[in-house]
Amino acid sequence: MHQFEPIFWSRWIKYLSFFLIIYGLVTVIATQKINTLLIIPLLFRDGFVTTADPQLKLMNVLNGLLGSLTASWSIQVAWLAHKPFRNGEKWAWTAIAVSTIIWALLEFYVKLINGINGIGLVAHFGLLIAFVIPLAFTYRYFHPSIVGKIRSDA
Repeated sequence: MHQFEPIFWSRWIKYLSFFLIIYGLVTVIATQKINTLLIIPLLFRDGFVTTADPQLKLMNVLNGLLGSLTASWSIQVAWLAHKPFRNGEKWAWTAIAVSTIIWALLEFYVKLINGINGIGLVAHFGLLIAFVIPLAFTYRYFHPSIVGKIRSDA
């Protein structure tokens, strides 16, 4: 494999992570505006006519926590993509893959059991695919012995 592969795909993951860092920070900083202008009307248009102050405060806190976790996770993924992933270290590929899979499964579960579908689910799936693409294209680079063993067994 060429060194080009991890460099190109590490940049892909870094830019995706930078987008998520900005998203997380905006979610933390503008939580109340996001809730009143976007989240409540789009996701819960049938469930809420108005949102009382205690419920809105709880939603603000939860969205702020979600934003801080998103930004923190994305900073770690960006760093993993910048150094160890780019250098071809197998553990970095595994760390990004495992954390992405766990995030995707947990978020899908939460959205599905709470009846959140539509644009929220589509955006989540699109983000998952955007992370899976570089992981799929670099699998052979990071796991050459597994790929070679599969070919020799066939």
